[in-house]
Amino acid sequence: QIAQVDGLPLLTLYTKKPCPLCDDLVSQLEQKYAGKFRLEKVYIDRKENVRYLRLFRHDIPVLFFNGQFLCMHKLNEEALRERLAGLE
Repeated sequence: QIAQVDGLPLLTLYTKKPCPLCDDLVSQLEQKYAGKFRLEKVYIDRKENVRYLRLFRHDIPVLFFNGQFLCMHKLNEEALRERLAGLE
């Protein structure tokens, strides 16, 4: 279990540059869920993240919620809302 800071869940985005779909997902998150999460980006094209490149190369963006898989390719808002509600 990943510790929450200020009670906010950690969203981990597996991404690379460029990734227009990833940018879309982040802007959706910021528009609709601002202040409800912390975002950590993991760039799968960096040498230290090669294991994620193998896992997610064809699936980014991939989003995890407090260390658990949430969605890939695009934001699953229903799943995100359920997880957020589960924390309240």
